[in-house]
Amino acid sequence: MSTQIRRRALFYGSAALAAPLIIGRRGGAAERSITVGIYTGQQGDYVRKQIIPPFEAKHDCKVYTTLGVTLEQVALLRSTRNNPRYSVMFVDDVGVALAKGEGLIDELPTERIPNMERLLKRFLFNEGHGAAFAMSMASLVYNSQTGKPLSSYRELWDERFRQRFLMYSPKATQSIYLLIAAVAVEANKPYSEAQYLIEQAWPKMAALKPNVLSLIENESAIMQVAQGEADIAGLFYSKSVYPYTVKGAPVDMCFPREGTFAGINCLTLVKNAPDPELGIAFINWMLDPGVQQGLAEASLAAATITGLEFKPDVAKYLAYPESKMDEMGIFSPCKRNIEMTPLCNIEVTLPRVLGSREVRRGGGVVDEQAGVQPS
Repeated sequence: MSTQIRRRALFYGSAALAAPLIIGRRGGAAERSITVGIYTGQQGDYVRKQIIPPFEAKHDCKVYTTLGVTLEQVALLRSTRNNPRYSVMFVDDVGVALAKGEGLIDELPTERIPNMERLLKRFLFNEGHGAAFAMSMASLVYNSQTGKPLSSYRELWDERFRQRFLMYSPKATQSIYLLIAAVAVEANKPYSEAQYLIEQAWPKMAALKPNVLSLIENESAIMQVAQGEADIAGLFYSKSVYPYTVKGAPVDMCFPREGTFAGINCLTLVKNAPDPELGIAFINWMLDPGVQQGLAEASLAAATITGLEFKPDVAKYLAYPESKMDEMGIFSPCKRNIEMTPLCNIEVTLPRVLGSREVRRGGGVVDEQAGVQPS
């Protein structure tokens, strides 16, 4: 994998969001099909290559996919509200709250999704409008050969990290986690209280500005830490980090004492979805024990149903079973708080606080003040 960062901007116009690339080739009009918005990255690759083909064979159908992250997925639901194109949309738990609040998704018909009987209760969200299919841990990434894990988020503001921190773009949902951590260390409060004091994060984030090397929007930026171009990066989800670790890259995650955030990937049924029955069947398929086992082993993200067992070389990377989640103090923000703290506000305010910063994407670098729209 090439990690050479070329100083040129790669971007697409706003039409890319309004009309995303649909992977697959549409057949005849009689073909039964659905379109599903899935995630990018290695998890998305596994879903496309290993999970969808057997489903298509079983149901004699075609599943078309588009790739994105939560805020992009919610934007797609908004733009297609009057003419729904999607049947199922993958969004994080925070996205479930947003989509339900705007009337973009329906309550899941649990009686028609038998595999939900094994779903851990903590993974059913917003009055049954979202069901998780995977959970990652969200935290900081460091070089395991040259660095040491941070014992506290407070260390992120240390002088030793001047221009050495790669911060994930506020366009990503995990940006709210860093704000909560900032309040936690500044006000000496647990996450459960800090989450309601987001406005107090801005002075602390302004103080972090000298340490921010650039903003990043792609998980491949992890390799910049592996190559010594940065000392610390994040917040990243473990599903994006550990696949590099097991392949020998000198990167690992650290879990500061303030607590560990949860990155929860959810399934939602789009309101007025085309062929909702097939969409419901796909949601049930994603929660099938065999699918859950394979996905967890491939992506190194925890399963969300009960009764699975993993070999030690996989289990050490997973917050599973539920007792391990409790031991780690896995924290996910209150959904009511997410509804009261729109992520779009963070996307606007955080860059203002940090000032001009490069935005590094998968293939290049964009100056945030240049006015380039996100791809």
